[in-house]
Amino acid sequence: MKQPHRSLVETVLHSNVHQMKPYRKNWCIETDHQKWIAKHVHPTWLRWWVQVDYELRLRGFTSMQPIRSDGGEWLFMPFIEGKTGRYSIREDVEKMVETLAIFHRLGRRLMTPPIDEAAFLLSERIADRLNQFYRVLQKVEQLEAPLRELLLAHGRDFYLDGLAAWERLRQLPLTRFSLKERRLHALSHRDLASHNWMVDKSGRVWLIDFETASYDAQIGDVWQMVSRILVENEWSEEWLRMFLVQYEKERLLSSFEKKVLSVLLAFPNEFMREAIGLAEQKRGYRLKYSLPYLHKIAECRSKWKSQSKQLFYW
Repeated sequence: MKQPHRSLVETVLHSNVHQMKPYRKNWCIETDHQKWIAKHVHPTWLRWWVQVDYELRLRGFTSMQPIRSDGGEWLFMPFIEGKTGRYSIREDVEKMVETLAIFHRLGRRLMTPPIDEAAFLLSERIADRLNQFYRVLQKVEQLEAPLRELLLAHGRDFYLDGLAAWERLRQLPLTRFSLKERRLHALSHRDLASHNWMVDKSGRVWLIDFETASYDAQIGDVWQMVSRILVENEWSEEWLRMFLVQYEKERLLSSFEKKVLSVLLAFPNEFMREAIGLAEQKRGYRLKYSLPYLHKIAECRSKWKSQSKQLFYW
């Protein structure tokens, strides 16, 4: 892991550096006055994000840490003293949902142009996830016993669920909608795992880790977050209602977005993501954590399918 030079850090932060140590794939830096997180990022993305960050703050979004940059490949932000967000704590989730909705509302029609590269939009990401999962199923006999047995029992059903949802998304059409959202410069975070939320000691919620952010369909963020919250809370209809009510206090979903969301929730993204991570031995996926999560999803498949069908028909 690349480490920033001490002299560069002291120049950017205008403070003496006492210690630098690895912290969650980044660096934690202790200076005279406070701790900082240093991230090594792509220079093109960093130039884009510095402008987007400035625009968002001008519009009033303050639930992200102030940033500093060396103008090249290092991003610095204050270390948050607190805890990682959890999708099982209702009070925290309500704040997170409200924050996401404000982020989406203020992050539309931004002036900063998009990065001139392939966008890998929501529609493409879903197709890629489905294809990756299919390839995992093709080599299922070669996998370790616990994962192999689970996928032999449930993998085909989840793949067919995903395929059916993908066909419906194509008909909507999701691809055209994703392209339209990109042209409107609609900002999407695109990685709303609970660890990308922090709750500080005062109870304030912070959205962090924007390296995946791009102009894309914002309903993808809603889907990601709703999916994970529902798995965490055993597909409780009450939690789904809470999410939608809280979100729409700040940003109303269009009728088309609601239709897209109802189909997206029928796509078994959580099951596929965890299974692919284990099968391909990706960083951050461990059998003792992911396997119980997969079993939980498989055991609740009928409840999940029933709930996704009746979404918005209450």
